Amino acid sequence: MGVGVVIAKTGLVDKQGTATLSGLVLNLLLPCNILSSFFDSGGRDMLFVLGQIMIISACVTMAAYFLGKYVFFRSQPLEQQKVLRYGILISNAAYLGNPVIESIYGLSGLIYASAFLMPMRLIMWSLGLAIFTGKGDGPGAGIKKIILHPCLVATYAGLVILVSGWKPPALINRLVFTVGDCTTPFSMIVVGLILARIQLRNIITKTVLYYTFLRLLFIPLMLLGVLLLLNADFLRIDPLVMGIAVALTGMPAPAAASIMANKYHSDSELASKMLLVSVLLSMLTIPAWVILIRAITLGA
Repeated sequence: MGVGVVIAKTGLVDKQGTATLSGLVLNLLLPCNILSSFFDSGGRDMLFVLGQIMIISACVTMAAYFLGKYVFFRSQPLEQQKVLRYGILISNAAYLGNPVIESIYGLSGLIYASAFLMPMRLIMWSLGLAIFTGKGDGPGAGIKKIILHPCLVATYAGLVILVSGWKPPALINRLVFTVGDCTTPFSMIVVGLILARIQLRNIITKTVLYYTFLRLLFIPLMLLGVLLLLNADFLRIDPLVMGIAVALTGMPAPAAASIMANKYHSDSELASKMLLVSVLLSMLTIPAWVILIRAITLGA
């Protein structure tokens, strides 16, 4: 991220270059990273756990939508409400989540992370867009654009490989792995490029701190409590699933919030402040969540 900040401040990469790099990450590097994680997976035995983590993700996403709309931000002005609701519904997991999960759990963890992010990607272009536009308020809005997103296509292909047991030729295997390995550094550079263009004046406000508390601490804590309760009383939840779900739920504000707010005439300044403060504080909270989850799961 520091590299991204430096090259933005020195003018080596402008806004157009940032948009191009962002598209490269989302449309090529990350899909290859996702696909490569399925090449050496555990086979069909993983399908039940993948289904489990997708259900958890869908429940978290819908809970975030209703809490953001009816509970958390009812006292804020309408244009701020839109940004705050979007920031609770969608996180920065696309850029930060996958690199963090891969660094902690390896490629096997990336498979579960990809499954966890599927519902969020679907919601991003339906309910997420509807928060700003007031149109298409449902999961069917823009369905073609959603289901053909490169990250989702890579996940579909990975699931086919998982079920069929097919092993790609060595050349394709090496190509996908090599391109996918670029995801982490480029993702961090893109986040740094975005952060570098945020104005630092008066970034700490009650609203920003309130949002950051909800995004980084309250929601993942509630999820962890529910998962521990279910795990004790009803069903067996894989510790890996629990760790990945909580870690991804505790990711900071999405970079897309600033773009959406600017495009649809909402409070883009608030969105930028949310991004900067939550990303910086997540450098403390994400490791803390990982340590806590490991302590709990190892103790169990």
